[in-house]
Amino acid sequence: MAELDFAPLVPEPTTKPSWRNTAVTPPTSRLALPTTESGVNSLLYQWGLLQFQVHPLNIHEMDHETDTDWAKKEIAGAAIYREWVGENDETLYFRGRIFPYRIGGMGPLEIFEATRRAGVANMMLRGDGTVLGWYVCEKLVRAHTFLGAEGIGQQIAFEAIFARVPVPENQNYMSELWRAGYVGPQ
Repeated sequence: MAELDFAPLVPEPTTKPSWRNTAVTPPTSRLALPTTESGVNSLLYQWGLLQFQVHPLNIHEMDHETDTDWAKKEIAGAAIYREWVGENDETLYFRGRIFPYRIGGMGPLEIFEATRRAGVANMMLRGDGTVLGWYVCEKLVRAHTFLGAEGIGQQIAFEAIFARVPVPENQNYMSELWRAGYVGPQ
């Protein structure tokens, strides 16, 4: 009896998994491509020293909003003429969930809140290393569900709103990190 060849339908990737690899993959095989390396706690985003990974500080949804300012000039009997006057706010929305009693994540979430409260601007990086710019966290909303005896939820869903800002001045940056608890005595 001849041996059957059970070779995988999709060849093993020779490079790290990336959305960029889909250009060289046949359309029928794209759904079977891995999106992460197995057994790796992938870095999704990094804001300063705070890392959003698969666990414990996880984000499962991200929105990126950009806006442009236009000056409207009304002319009688014609369409409204618009003159471009520049860029408006650039905003990132992160939504995630932590499980403090099972996986952890409460410590990073508290550092996240301290950084927001201190108004520290940090560089935002995407998991592939792309620099998105400098951002501050304008708002951090936490929703605790299945409260434990300590008043902390067994699941905590959070939403963070980041706004892009100019690069901070060097002389203030390290003192702000110290105040937020990133560096200094433990």
